[in-house]
Amino acid sequence: MFRRHRGRRSTNILFVIFRLGLSLVMLVILIGGLYSAYKHFSGLDPLKIDPRALVYSLIGSKSPQELIAILSSLKLGQTKQSGGQNILSQIQIASTPIPQSPSRAENLTRSLSFKFALISDSHNDNVTLRKALAQIKKDYPTIKFIIGLGDYSEVGTIDELKAAKKELDSAGFRYFVIPGDHDLWDSRNKGEVPTLNYNQVFGPAFQSFMEDNFYFILINNSDNYLGLGESQLTWLANELDKAKQQSGIYLFAQEPLYHPSSDRVMGKVEGKLKLEAQRLVEMLSEATVKKVFFGDIHFFSEYEESQTGLPMVTIGAITSQRNTQAPRFAIAKVYSDGSIEVEDVEVK
Repeated sequence: MFRRHRGRRSTNILFVIFRLGLSLVMLVILIGGLYSAYKHFSGLDPLKIDPRALVYSLIGSKSPQELIAILSSLKLGQTKQSGGQNILSQIQIASTPIPQSPSRAENLTRSLSFKFALISDSHNDNVTLRKALAQIKKDYPTIKFIIGLGDYSEVGTIDELKAAKKELDSAGFRYFVIPGDHDLWDSRNKGEVPTLNYNQVFGPAFQSFMEDNFYFILINNSDNYLGLGESQLTWLANELDKAKQQSGIYLFAQEPLYHPSSDRVMGKVEGKLKLEAQRLVEMLSEATVKKVFFGDIHFFSEYEESQTGLPMVTIGAITSQRNTQAPRFAIAKVYSDGSIEVEDVEVK
């Protein structure tokens, strides 16, 4: 009988170290590839995202029952932290904005003036846009108007823009819109003024209006190559000057001027526009603008500009495609003292 000789794996220490090192290198390459792919796809840098913002997004998209079930399944519900608080309590504290405690006098002077809705980045997903508008009409029937922050189309053809406008017209609300970079593509590719198609369908690419004693300014910074330009910057300076005596000034743009965890900001495509973005931040800060709203990055977040403390908000996307969150819109509440609160709402 012949005996079977089993091969023995080498126990050479150098070979073992080599294999271990090779495995670690492959793991690092895999993680790096996943990180780069997510960053490129979403425009968000996972390493820079505030954990509280992520938890807030989780809390906002789950019912209390669902969250409790998730935590229970992970056996975290009974885990105690210092001070006798469990994990659920810690999450609630970390993710919930610290409530303001106005004095009795402030309560008497600060009252809700009105609400308005914000939508952004439908990208031809007019079915979801229609659902969002119907949800706004059902759940927030008293809103004064809707503001759109761009990218209603994929490439900005007349037909695409008209299809989005049809949905907005059918909703029955007043609305004010600005273009997104996608809404300029067709005109630019044909050698025309980039806003040509948008102007033919929606009208001016930037505008301002008043509601009660509050001033709303919508600028067009969606052109990744030209920015606002001196003409629009001069117009904006005049608008900010006119708005000085109003109870609150709010500005709306498609592309963020700054974001703490995304590189999808003004100046990413054309570097020189970073200077224009900083100039805008300084102008808005000096004018004591109450809050600045953006679209484009497909993610809801509230934060402050790092140098000036200017309050900023990015509105989540309507589209169900290429979206790091579920489709969503926002409801803004304007108070008599000019303060403004923003509610992130998922499309159901």
